[in-house]
Amino acid sequence: MSIRRITVLVTGLLAAASVAHADDAALPNLDYTYAGSFSGLSIGDVNVSLKPAGDAGCYQYTTTSKPSSFVRALYGSPNQFSTFCVKDGRIVSRRFEAKLDGDDKQSYTLDFAADGSSVTDENGVKREIPAGAVDNFSLQQAVRLWVIAHYKDSNPPIAEFDMVDRKNITHYKFQLSGHEQVQTPAGTFDTIKMERIDNPKKVGLFWIAPAKDMMPVKITTQSGSTPAVELILKK
Repeated sequence: MSIRRITVLVTGLLAAASVAHADDAALPNLDYTYAGSFSGLSIGDVNVSLKPAGDAGCYQYTTTSKPSSFVRALYGSPNQFSTFCVKDGRIVSRRFEAKLDGDDKQSYTLDFAADGSSVTDENGVKREIPAGAVDNFSLQQAVRLWVIAHYKDSNPPIAEFDMVDRKNITHYKFQLSGHEQVQTPAGTFDTIKMERIDNPKKVGLFWIAPAKDMMPVKITTQSGSTPAVELILKK
């Protein structure tokens, strides 16, 4: 796997629908930093923030990568910006931007139609999408809200999400798989473990901490035989 692919993948991790919520309570402001590694080697830090933006119930979700000097010198810094709203307990994507410094081919935007039926990219190309589909970054918040709604269920259902990226629509399935204590540079946390189950060749593990606003404190992904990429909460 190329370093270019790793840097894009790291931001996409804070990336993996309908969410059963009674109301649309305001989401908390978030500001977390994760340390990234590939095959045990540091590839730099990723900062994630969430804050209100625009209309009531709408938010700006941002990830800013601070890659290691070697990665930055070769490929720049990948950043992602997602604007979404929460309506009837669902994440409704509005706009997504991916920017990779020095690489226009990896930089793109997606504007979502108000009714959620289509997206239009930076070249004006329009595609139809499934109802409730979200961009690859706000997907993480859709998963987070689903966990909040279901982690106390005696028999939690399978979580299903449609994710839209530059070219594809991917259908994800996740399941809750128990509780684990996780040690991180930011402390030790009791977590709810969630795993991807839609593709046996792709690993996606998320350790979600109630003490950290139901955000993941550790994420591990792996595709096929390539080494795993890991994010772990730093502060």
